[in-house]
Amino acid sequence: MKFGIQINGHFSTDLKPADAFDYAVKQVRAARDGGFDGIFAAHHYALGMGENMFQPIPLLARLAAEAPEMTMGTAIYLLSLHNPVEAAELSATLDVMTGGKFVFGVGQGYRDVEFTSFGIPRGNRGGRLDEAVAMIRKLWVEDDIDWKGDHFTLDGVSINPKPIQQPGPPIWVGGDTLRSVRRAARIGDAWMTSPRHSKGFIREAIQVFNQRREALELPAAPPVFFRELFVADNREEAEQELVECFERLYHMYHREGQPGERYDRTFEELKEDRIIVGSPQEVTEEIQSYQDEFGAEYMFFRVYYLGMDPEKTLQCIKLFGKEVVPHFS
Repeated sequence: MKFGIQINGHFSTDLKPADAFDYAVKQVRAARDGGFDGIFAAHHYALGMGENMFQPIPLLARLAAEAPEMTMGTAIYLLSLHNPVEAAELSATLDVMTGGKFVFGVGQGYRDVEFTSFGIPRGNRGGRLDEAVAMIRKLWVEDDIDWKGDHFTLDGVSINPKPIQQPGPPIWVGGDTLRSVRRAARIGDAWMTSPRHSKGFIREAIQVFNQRREALELPAAPPVFFRELFVADNREEAEQELVECFERLYHMYHREGQPGERYDRTFEELKEDRIIVGSPQEVTEEIQSYQDEFGAEYMFFRVYYLGMDPEKTLQCIKLFGKEVVPHFS
């Protein structure tokens, strides 16, 4: 079992950007020293006046220097908003900078303000994602590519440098509905769960993913599990750190039209089957349940929530590394 963290690229306005970046560096160092494998960064635009977010590509490029042996990945990169040539070049460069340890997690996005700001019809997001992934896979390997699709056109295009990993970095595809999970099975190397997904949805989605892979004569693979996490000396303390921040985050998902399940619920309702929370022993047992039921091989975690004291996040990472990682080494 390998573990990673999503760093706090998304932070509240009461934390100065320079301080937030400093904490991101400290989180990477703590994860590195604690035996984690991966560092992942989220991607959004135009969050408004109340929130901040660092852009993932430059952030990961800088953080890779802190942990040259660790995997660096996007979780997720809003590929539907971007030209695939640009995305192929950026991802290839990051793969070189990380020594062939980059993972390209991609998704179609959902926020109206992002599509409006980029002048892209939201209804085209699925088709753009499909086409972009196919183009990027060709650009990573081939030269002088011609392409005429529904959304993009190339005429004798090559990119260099190409990724160290060949035929390219793993592409993990996010999906919040069964339809998008079928797409992940078709275009991706793995389906990446969201921390928002309940275990009930995950069970259903895995069946859909595996059925689609079988129909395409592609090998089945366990999901990459992105989950909510907080570990402290005991469960009560761990939950106390989460309640207010967690409800605020999930109610924001509801307001912004996040697809999938219902998120306008209380902490007690939302935490069920979503959060891995408690003492090191309780967290170890819960992670073991993912391995036993789903065959989980890779899990990474959100450990910082808007409004949380970032020092608490550092303590969580260190405690997980000390008490939980050794059980799965």
